[in-house]
Amino acid sequence: MKKTLLLGFIGLLAHTLCAAESSPKNKVTDAAKQLADKANYSWTTSTKEADGSSGRMGAIEGKADKAGLTYLTFTISDVPVEVYMNGQKGTAKALEGWQSFDDVAQQGGGQAAIVKYLRSYKAPAAESVGLTEKVKELKETEGALSGDLKEEAVKELLLRGGRRREGQDAPKIENAKGTIKFWVKDGGLAKYEINLQGKVTAGDRENDVNRTITVEIKEAGTTKLELPAEAKEKMA
Repeated sequence: MKKTLLLGFIGLLAHTLCAAESSPKNKVTDAAKQLADKANYSWTTSTKEADGSSGRMGAIEGKADKAGLTYLTFTISDVPVEVYMNGQKGTAKALEGWQSFDDVAQQGGGQAAIVKYLRSYKAPAAESVGLTEKVKELKETEGALSGDLKEEAVKELLLRGGRRREGQDAPKIENAKGTIKFWVKDGGLAKYEINLQGKVTAGDRENDVNRTITVEIKEAGTTKLELPAEAKEKMA
């Protein structure tokens, strides 16, 4: 009798552990780890606002390697920008050649806000793991792992990269809600999509936001990424 109970308990424990290992959140974190273990990979981040526009920075093309080097290219007000960074150190090039993050930030205004955004930027393998902690619950639906984002997470994401005027109170956000979807292919992270909604009030300006951010992974293990000597000199 005791042997039967013991075998039953072992079977139940194994089933429980197996279910935990294959939970939707674990599938995402395992897929992200598989991506992070690659020597390198590339991605495209596209943003679509409610009016159909692509947002202030437009699409972002990114590359990252296992050593932590990240390369981004995007445009601001039709000016192309290139960025290399590793951790908090980075350099950017727009119209005036390569400059360190510190030099760019000292210019103040929008430049300081952009540097703050870049220093908090995470490549998809790392960002996706953090996002799983911001989801109430993930479920498998129609080939994707999807769920609702926590309210505080939505507020944080809505304000990411925002610029506050000097002396202005922090923006207020009402009716914040959002969702996220992850797609896994061959065990690796292939794509994720975030939808953010809310009413953002900054000073006397009110803005109803309905923003969709899509990150598509590509060239995992075959991406070419090299830090140019002139950019390396300005990394700070």
